[in-house]
Amino acid sequence: MFFCFADPHFKKANHRRRIINTALLTDYAYCLKTGGLIYTVTDVEDLHNWQVQKLEEHPMFERIPDEELADDPSVKCMREGTDEAKKVLRKEGSIWHAVFRKRDVKDAKDQAAV
Repeated sequence: MFFCFADPHFKKANHRRRIINTALLTDYAYCLKTGGLIYTVTDVEDLHNWQVQKLEEHPMFERIPDEELADDPSVKCMREGTDEAKKVLRKEGSIWHAVFRKRDVKDAKDQAAV
């Protein structure tokens, strides 16, 4: 699943509308097979931090270290190849990304118990 340059919904009252939140992550975990990936990319640091926090808190997902993503063509494409990424790069803005893997249900239960 790819979440590229999602609407940040800056107002706190609208945070529930963000495309990555606890309830929706449970739905995404249901749809993804074990090992399935969620890619996020944004030019809003606050939104990036929010997405990473929500994904790290969810027992069904684990972050893939950036070192393991060095040769991932999807990361390169979403950071450089999308229209929004090109616009941000033209304006010399910053881009943040993260990739998370769906855990096996057994592993998630062990993680939730910790």
